[in-house]
Amino acid sequence: MNISLITSAPVIAGVAVLVILLLIVAIYKLKGRLTSVTDATRQQVRLLDKELKKSNKQILEVRSVVVGLGQRVSEQQEIIQHLNERLVELEQEDNDGRLYSRATKMVQLGADVEELIEECELPKAEAELMMSLQKKIAGKEKIPPLESSPERAGKIRKRAAGRK
Repeated sequence: MNISLITSAPVIAGVAVLVILLLIVAIYKLKGRLTSVTDATRQQVRLLDKELKKSNKQILEVRSVVVGLGQRVSEQQEIIQHLNERLVELEQEDNDGRLYSRATKMVQLGADVEELIEECELPKAEAELMMSLQKKIAGKEKIPPLESSPERAGKIRKRAAGRK
């Protein structure tokens, strides 16, 4: 082979053209791949954007539900607080009922007014009333008849006085 043939201008020009053509083909292929990757990326961005909008709408819906639930929880807490207060009131009333039940038992067992005042923490008037009621229930004290009118009561008293 002749070196002059390899180094001749037309051969060098031919090889240069061939290299340039190969580079152009490679660039077009890269450009095609780049375009398809760009299109795929754009499509992915659109899908992600749609998903983001959908997620934002869902978050807004969840927020509104949470706000509504928060209001309902507050209402329920107020109801529970009211019920707790009422329960305490009822327990207090029940404690009063227990004291009167205890006082009744004590009177039945023979306690006097002073014991009722000390043990059941009753005022003197209530202790005396308890004693009187228990005596009437036991039949130890006479129960006066019910009077329907003052005139009739006066006549009944006169008759009772006349019999003596």
